[in-house]
Amino acid sequence: MPDESTASVDSTPAYAGTLPILADLRESRLSPTHVGDIHLLDGMLADVLREQEGDAALTLLQDLARAVNESDDPDTLLERVPGLADPARTLPVLRAFTVLFQLLNTAEQKEIVRANRARQEKTGGVARPESLRESVGRLKDKGVSAEQMRGLIARMDICPTLTAHPTEARRRAVLDKLGRVAVALAERDAPASATNLHQPLSYGKRDAEAELKRALTELWQTDELRASPITVPEEARNALYFFKQSILNVTAWLHADLHDALGESYPGEEFVLPPFLTFRSWVGGDRDGNPNVTAAVTWRTLLEHRRLILEWYIERVDTLRRELTIGTKRIAADDPLLPSIEADRAEVPLSGARQKRYLAEPYALKLLFIHARLQANLRALTRLARPDSEYDLPDAEDGYAYSSAEPFVADIALVADALRRNKAESVAGAGRVFALLAQAQTFGFHLAPLDIRQHSDAHAGAIGEILTAAGVLAPGTVYADLPESDKVALLTRELANPRPLLPRDAMPHLGEGTRELLSVFAVIRAARRHLSPEAVKCYIISMTHGVSDILEPLLLAKETGLAGWAGGTAERNVPRDWSCELDIVPLFETIDDLNGSAELMRGLFASDAYRTQVKARGDFQEIMLGYSDSSKDGGFLAANWSLHDTQTRLSDVCRDAGITLRFFHGRGGTVGRGGGRASRAILSQVPGTFGGKIRFTEQGEVISFRYGLPPLAHRHLEQIVGATLLASAPVSVSGGTREETSWQEVVRDMAVESRKVYRAMAHEDEEFWVFFAQATPIKHISRLPIASRPVSRSGRRLASVDDLRAIPWVFSWIQSRYIVPGWYGLGSALESFLVSGTSRSGSGADGGEYDPARVETLRTFYRDWLFFRTVMDNAQLELVRADLKTAKHYADRCPDPVGAKFHDLLSGEHTRTVRAVETVTGSALLAHAPVVRATVDLRNPAVLPLSVLQVALMNSHDAYIAESGDEAGDNSPWKEAILLSITGVAAAMQSTG
Repeated sequence: MPDESTASVDSTPAYAGTLPILADLRESRLSPTHVGDIHLLDGMLADVLREQEGDAALTLLQDLARAVNESDDPDTLLERVPGLADPARTLPVLRAFTVLFQLLNTAEQKEIVRANRARQEKTGGVARPESLRESVGRLKDKGVSAEQMRGLIARMDICPTLTAHPTEARRRAVLDKLGRVAVALAERDAPASATNLHQPLSYGKRDAEAELKRALTELWQTDELRASPITVPEEARNALYFFKQSILNVTAWLHADLHDALGESYPGEEFVLPPFLTFRSWVGGDRDGNPNVTAAVTWRTLLEHRRLILEWYIERVDTLRRELTIGTKRIAADDPLLPSIEADRAEVPLSGARQKRYLAEPYALKLLFIHARLQANLRALTRLARPDSEYDLPDAEDGYAYSSAEPFVADIALVADALRRNKAESVAGAGRVFALLAQAQTFGFHLAPLDIRQHSDAHAGAIGEILTAAGVLAPGTVYADLPESDKVALLTRELANPRPLLPRDAMPHLGEGTRELLSVFAVIRAARRHLSPEAVKCYIISMTHGVSDILEPLLLAKETGLAGWAGGTAERNVPRDWSCELDIVPLFETIDDLNGSAELMRGLFASDAYRTQVKARGDFQEIMLGYSDSSKDGGFLAANWSLHDTQTRLSDVCRDAGITLRFFHGRGGTVGRGGGRASRAILSQVPGTFGGKIRFTEQGEVISFRYGLPPLAHRHLEQIVGATLLASAPVSVSGGTREETSWQEVVRDMAVESRKVYRAMAHEDEEFWVFFAQATPIKHISRLPIASRPVSRSGRRLASVDDLRAIPWVFSWIQSRYIVPGWYGLGSALESFLVSGTSRSGSGADGGEYDPARVETLRTFYRDWLFFRTVMDNAQLELVRADLKTAKHYADRCPDPVGAKFHDLLSGEHTRTVRAVETVTGSALLAHAPVVRATVDLRNPAVLPLSVLQVALMNSHDAYIAESGDEAGDNSPWKEAILLSITGVAAAMQSTG
C-alpha cells in the first residue's frame, strides 16, 4: 500500500513538481516510502523555485523538459525554448537541476538507512546480513574456536584513508544543508510520540516539513560553486568534518558491536579488542603534482588533526564528569582509582575549591584532573603553531600535560576498571565510557596519521642535486642519466655510510624544489617528536618504476634524521643497527608497473640495504596498488585482472621473504577507478593471500555519501570489518571463492585482448585526443573550483591522455554519458573467448555465434568465482548508466568524420559488451539488483534535458569564442552556466571521477 504522502500526490489532478518524469512512479520498484520522499522533495523544490525566482523560472524548466521530450536536438534547443538563450534566465534552471538531483541522492541515502533498519526489525532475533553479529556467528558455526577468533582479531588491521582527490563538486555548506534534509525526512517518517523524549510534544509531520522547507530555502540561497578554487587547508577542514560528523562515533559503535557479537557467540570467554579499525588521511600531505601542498601546509594540517581530537576528548570528559556522580561509599577503599587521584593532586594545579566540590565523587574528581591535563595539551598547540617555530620546539611547558596518548588511555581505562570492580559493569561496558576508551585507543592524540606522497621524479631530482653538492658524483655526471643498476649501487653505498651528505649550512645553496622536499622531511621529524609518533607513519612513492625509486626517499630520510645507523662505526664487520621511523611504500600504477612489481620487490628484498630497512620496520611491508591510472592506462578488464594477479604474485614474494604484507588499494569512487563495494572486493581476493590487513582510499563524493550520515558510515564499515573476518578466517565461510589455474589463464588472455582494443583507441589513434577534447567537457572541468591541484600532473596545458590525471579522465566520460572507463574493451575480450576463442573485436556489434561450451565455462566463472562475478556486476552498472543516445550529441560536437568514427566505435563496443555480459550472466543487465536498476532508470530520462542543454551551452560558448577572438573564453556569457551544468550532471550521476 502506498503511504500517506504517495496517496496525496496520486490524488492531485495537476502535477505540482519540477520535472514531469517524476510525476508517476507507481510502476517503479522503489519502495512507497522512497517514492513519497521523492514526490515531497520535488514538490517542495518547485515551491522554493517559484518563491525565490518566480513562476517564469519553473515554467522555463518545464518547457525545457517538454521540448527535449519532443526533440533532443541541442542545435535547435535555444530556438525552441528562447528563454534559455538568455544566460541570466538559464542559471536558475541549471541550479534547479542540481538541487533536484542532490535531493534525490539524499532521499536515496535516507532510504538505505530506513530499509536496513526495517530488515533488522524483521529478522526476529536473527542477525542482520553482513552485520558483525552475523559474521562472528558464521565463524563460530564453522568451528572457529575462541582462541582462533582472538588471533583473527589481533591480526585484523583495517585502515580507510581519506584523500582530497577533486571528485566532490559540492561545498561543505551544501553538504550541511543536505544533511538537515535527510534528518528532517527521517523525522517525518517517525514524528514525536509519547516515547520520543528528544522533541517537544507538539513536534510532528508538519514540523518536519517546515524544517525541510527552511533547509531547502537556505540550500537554494547558498551558491553552488565556490567563488575561488578550494585551498589545501580548506580541503583539510572538509576531511576533518567527517571525523566529527560520523567517524569518531561510528568507530566506537563498531567496537561495541564486535564486543557484543563475541559475547553472544562465545559466552564466558574474555576478548580484548585492539584498535582494529583506524583511519589515515592524505589531505595536506599528498604532494604529487600539487605545488600547493607545501611543508608549512602539512605542518598546519597536522596541528589541526591534534587540535580536533583534543577538543573532542575535552568535551566528552566534561560530559562524563557531570554524569559519573557516583559517591565514595560505592568505591572500595583499596581501589587503585584513589591513589591515582592523590598522584594527580601532586601534579595538577587545580584550585582547592574545585577539588573540594568533588571530594565525595571520586570518578568526577579523576575526570576533572584528566580534563585539566588535556587542556594543557591543547594550550601547547599555540606555541607549536607559531610561524617562527621552524617545526623544532621544546616540549610543552605545562609539566602536567600528558606526555603522550598512552597515559590518557590508561586514565580512562582506570576509570572503566574501577566501575567494573565496583558493581557498575553496565556503565563501564557500554555507553560513553566504553566509547571514549575505544576512541582514545584508536585515535590517540594524532586523530589520523597523515600520509606523505610524492612523485618518484621529484625524489630523483633532489637526490641528483644533493649528490652533486656533496661531491659524490664526478663533475659532469648527471644522476638521472645513470643506468638503473648504477643508481642502485650508488644509493646502496650511501645508505651504508653513516655520515650525512650535506653540512647543515648547505640548504640555502640548493634549488627551491630540493629545499622544499627536505623541509617536508623536517616536518615529519618534528611531528613525530612534538605531536605523536603516529602523526606520520609512511612515505608513498607515486609512479614507482624501479628499485632506485624506493631507495631515494629512504636516503632522504637518512639525511634528515628519520633513519640512520647506531651502535657501531662505518668500519667493515662492525655490528650496527639501522633504524627508520617511516614505512617506505611503493605505488604501482600502470599496467606494466603492476605486472613487473613482483620481480621488482623480489630484487628489492634481495638488497642488503633494503632488507635491513624492512627488518627495522618489523619485517613489515606495505605496497600500494593504483586502480585509477591502471584503468586509464589499460582499460577496465586489463586493470582489474592486473590488480588481482599482482596481489597473488606479490603475496608469494613477501611470503617467500618472510615479510608481512599489507596492500593499500588506491580505489576511486567510480567503477572505472576501482570503485564498488569494498567488502565484496575483500571477499573476492585470491584464497590464502589475505591475512586481515588492508588499506584503501576513500575519495571525493564517496566520502560524503559513506560518511555524511552516521548510520550509512556504520553500515559501510561493519560490512568491511565483517568481510575482513570472513576472508582471513582459517575456514571457508563464503561461497564463490573458487579460483583455478585454468580459469586464470582464460581471463589473462581476455585481459590481453581487452587492453589491445582499449589502447588502440585511447592511446594509439592520433585522432582520439581531438575527439575526447571536443566530445567531453574536459576543458570546462579543468575550470571547476573544486580542487587545489591541476588536472594534469605536469601542470601544463592538456594535450594528451598521458598527461591527464585519472580523475578528470573519468569525470569527462561520465559527463558525456559514454562512461568508457567502466566497460570499454570488456565486450571484445569476452567475445574473443566466446566465439571459438578467436578475437572478433573488429567484426561489429555481433561478432558471430557463441560456442555453447564456452558460454557455460564463463557462466561457471560467474557462479563460482567471486572476482569474476564482481567484475561483471560492476560492468553491468556502468553499461546501464551509459546512454549512447545522449552521448551522440557530445560526439556531434566533433567534426566529421572524427566524431562519427569514434561514436560508432564506442556504440559498437557497448552493444557487443551488453550482449556478451547478458549471455554470461544469463539475465538482463542488473536483474540481480532491481532497486539499483530502478534508481538508474529513474535518473536516465531525468538527466536528459540537462545533458542536451549542456551540449547547447558548449556550442554557444564555442560560437562566442569564434566570433570574439577570446580564445580562453574568460569573458564568455556561458562560462558559469556550463560549470553549473557540470555540477548538475555530477549530482544526477552520483559521481564525478
